[in-house]
Amino acid sequence: MQIRNMTEEEIIKPKKQSQVRNDFSPSKTKFKGVKNNATSKNPKNKNKKSPKKKSKKQKQKQQQNKPAEQQELTLEEQGRYVALDCEFVGVGPGGYEHALARVSLVDWNNAVLLDTHVRVSESTPVTDYRTFVSGVREEHLQPDVAMESEKCIAIVKKLLQGRILVGHGLKNDLTVLGITHPWYNTRDTAKYEPFMKKAKKVTDSISTSTSTLPRSRKLKDLALTKLDRVIQKEGESHCSIEDSIAALDLYKKARGKWEKVMEYKVGRTQEIECDDAMHFMLLNEE
Repeated sequence: MQIRNMTEEEIIKPKKQSQVRNDFSPSKTKFKGVKNNATSKNPKNKNKKSPKKKSKKQKQKQQQNKPAEQQELTLEEQGRYVALDCEFVGVGPGGYEHALARVSLVDWNNAVLLDTHVRVSESTPVTDYRTFVSGVREEHLQPDVAMESEKCIAIVKKLLQGRILVGHGLKNDLTVLGITHPWYNTRDTAKYEPFMKKAKKVTDSISTSTSTLPRSRKLKDLALTKLDRVIQKEGESHCSIEDSIAALDLYKKARGKWEKVMEYKVGRTQEIECDDAMHFMLLNEE
């Protein structure tokens, strides 16, 4: 048999391989008897139902199960809350007596309902503007800038009527305004016990221990510890809008437990009043 020797060119360049089709992609090629998984429908998916939307009742139940402070209030419920803060100037000898100089009221969403300086009566001239705290200056109380006291108080009364009042140290504010507000509709962060300094036991020389009552904490301290917020910065005067919002946010944070306490107090008061009424009726019958 004669063997052909390979040329040098054939050794260097090997024979070309026959071209192989490489266009058999699963999406293009179909084989008999085999279903394409990429395009075939899974029969199990037919049995799967799309998740049902929650009904209004289910949403309401879910909302009710949340802690009160996490529950979203309706617009009507939000409208029941207002937060108040006032700034005072000093009148009389030494400026020790308080006189109303600024009033601020905000709603549940921190929108300002009222913010005005208040004219001080000419019969009690200002002897100390307390500007370093109140931020009030003489020009703020001029007749063309400040609101008349009677008009301001009338507006405040109207805004507070039937609403829950939130604030810090509200006793001072209401006293200077010359108005009252029902205790069951008042939420004072200075008087809410979990926000107050704990009572301390004091031992006297006779070794008898007595407990002191809880003491109110400054709004500045509460805002820092409870809200991680800095207000009433050193060297700056107070802002009554900022302070009223801080008090409101403190209330929101504790609303769940706070309202349970108020519910108990209101219920207990009603029981006592009912018992007193029954006792009075029995006495009259005798």
